[in-house]
Amino acid sequence: MQIQKVSASGVILPFRLGTYLVNVFSGLVFFLLLIYAFRMDTITVVVDGAQLKLVTTAPTVETALAKAKIPVRPGDEVTPGLAARVRDGMEIQMRRGVKFFIDVDGKAIETRMPPVTVGEALQRIGIGLGEADRLSVPMDAQVWEGLRLSVARVTTDTLTVEAKITPPVAYVNDPNLDKGKQRVASAGETGVLAQEYQVVFEDGKEVSRKLIGERVVKPAVNKVIARGIRPVIHTKTVAGGRMIRYTDVLTMEATAYEPGPQSCGIYADGYTYTGKKATYGIAAVDPKVIPLGTKLYIEGYGFAAAEDIGSAIKKNRIDVCYDTEREAFLWGRKKVKVYILAP
Repeated sequence: MQIQKVSASGVILPFRLGTYLVNVFSGLVFFLLLIYAFRMDTITVVVDGAQLKLVTTAPTVETALAKAKIPVRPGDEVTPGLAARVRDGMEIQMRRGVKFFIDVDGKAIETRMPPVTVGEALQRIGIGLGEADRLSVPMDAQVWEGLRLSVARVTTDTLTVEAKITPPVAYVNDPNLDKGKQRVASAGETGVLAQEYQVVFEDGKEVSRKLIGERVVKPAVNKVIARGIRPVIHTKTVAGGRMIRYTDVLTMEATAYEPGPQSCGIYADGYTYTGKKATYGIAAVDPKVIPLGTKLYIEGYGFAAAEDIGSAIKKNRIDVCYDTEREAFLWGRKKVKVYILAP
């Protein structure tokens, strides 16, 4: 459509309606943009719990913080995001990041983030944990500035080791070997024991092991030691120039008794425990030390036979027999050497 316009001189000029409308629309848009650019929005910025009221014309959160000279450092967390459009009455939450370190898998990682829990921090960084892994700080603790968090990788393994079984020692009597001597009749054989351990490792280093089972792979064979029981015969010249042959000598405490009621009680019948007549040459002994029937030579007394016992005669005690009470009294109590005579 074209409209004709008459000039002051009477000349007809052409006029396009479309051009007019475009110009009007452009002016309106410019006017609206101008109003938007200079609008004033009131917002609240909360930094680690501290509130700050701002009036701003900034279009985005990032620009609003920059205009207010509130720096955003690496690791800081801003909600909503920095690219979000500013709206009147909006609240911007900002949590400052803290710098801390994580030692894991042989590496030292330096990072910054808000004071979240240790578990969330590991999740954000992408560090997974095994069921047995150990942390130097609890999972629900918050990270803090300068924290050094250690992650120990804990693994378990089963280890089987072989241990030696020492041969047990068995003793046998050897009548062909002198008493007091020994010889190895059989060396035996060392056995093998398989021991199964549960071993715990932290970052590849063993920290503990626990025995969980064992089995005998090869049993040990007894080591046999022969002990001599053949009496060793010694000789000695005693009082009166006589030569005695003996196999052992004991130092004992000797007392004396007579077969009557004064020494043996009112029921004394004059006979020994073995049924021999109690007289000079009889001795009462502890059968656990000197077997009954053993022939003896008693220093200061002479030859005797172990044929009697007594309730007080135990261990290293010996009681020599005299025919009279006076002789027994004169003997008294003394330390003597008792020779065990050879058969």
